[in-house]
Amino acid sequence: MKDTTQIERLNPVARRAWKRLESDFPSWVAHLDIRDGELEFALPAPPGSNAGHLVAFTQGNDLWLRFSPPYMCCAVDDESEMVSLIKRLTADEIVFKVVAKGAEWVETTLTKPQEKCEAIPGHSVHLVSWSGRFDR
Repeated sequence: MKDTTQIERLNPVARRAWKRLESDFPSWVAHLDIRDGELEFALPAPPGSNAGHLVAFTQGNDLWLRFSPPYMCCAVDDESEMVSLIKRLTADEIVFKVVAKGAEWVETTLTKPQEKCEAIPGHSVHLVSWSGRFDR
């Protein structure tokens, strides 16, 4: 846990996100950190998962969520959306979906794990869930 002085020196977006994560997820406070003056919350995925970590982080005034695999990252509007998405991701209600054309990234979205992925010629779709149960 960082001291209060370090937390108060964060920009307003990072400071609000820190306090919200601390409040909504008190058992995960040990995963809160400051890296290069930015908030970084990195929660290790459960055994059997391909997610690696669930990371909430700031970059300037922007707030982001990601899993460890490449391209599994999305911007969030505010700390309320961040908390909501963390809850939904860790409950496997939503998953990261990455579409690629060959080795080239096309798009990343969050979707329900039961969504039918339409095959697009020349494209691949990769879904990663928090638990690993819905990966495909």
